[in-house]
Amino acid sequence: MKKICLLLLLTVFLILGACSSNDAATTTKGEETKQTATEDTKNNAVKQKEEDVGTAEQEETAANEDAYGPAENFLTEEEKKEGFKYRDDFGGTRDYGFGYNDEVGIDGTDNPLKPVKFGPVNMTIENVTVADIIPNSDTASMFDDRDRVRAVIMTVKIENTSDQDVSFFPDSSVMTTDSGEQVDADSWMSNDTGGDMLGKVKKEGQIWYVLKDEKADIKKVKFVIDPPYLTDSMDDLGQQKRLEFEILDPKAAKKKDGQ
Repeated sequence: MKKICLLLLLTVFLILGACSSNDAATTTKGEETKQTATEDTKNNAVKQKEEDVGTAEQEETAANEDAYGPAENFLTEEEKKEGFKYRDDFGGTRDYGFGYNDEVGIDGTDNPLKPVKFGPVNMTIENVTVADIIPNSDTASMFDDRDRVRAVIMTVKIENTSDQDVSFFPDSSVMTTDSGEQVDADSWMSNDTGGDMLGKVKKEGQIWYVLKDEKADIKKVKFVIDPPYLTDSMDDLGQQKRLEFEILDPKAAKKKDGQ
């Protein structure tokens, strides 16, 4: 499972002024003026430092804004309480749940993952994550300008172990949920995991499925993946796969993973 974390970094700059004296001989009055100016500079610097530091909460907010954009202004207090964190590349995000399937080796143990085999083509599912997203202005159009979305994201590695050219399109697969939805993979959000694989090549990336109901309480999802085929002859390599995953909330997932 991949966790999203925020890097907190705060740097405070103090700019100290400098006073210069005339080239003429320094008088007692000049020394007093210089001393007063120096003290004023130090006092201003201390005052500025106190204003810059602020409370621990203010420091954290400032750091988040520097690293990830206007977090304080983007998310409401209620959304923060719901567990949303700000990400500059998406907007507000939080983990809804994680998928488990013994057949592919995602079972809460450290045992190796088990590739899904289609003849000479191996597809390894590294993880299945369900995420909630509050799109920002840069990503809103990717989600049809919806205020909030719930998406299932499958991360895969694919390998053609043969010398033959094959065509495989897992990024055109279909997902169903126990809440009654049938969703096509989102080609806009998904990486280039499908297409022709010429000889012994590998591909990897994410396949996205954006749910129509952002409030759907899903406990199971099923991926329906058509087999690859030989590019020249169009002959199928293996059978269609239907892989069902149990979705556990983050707390239950940590317990299953022994954390």
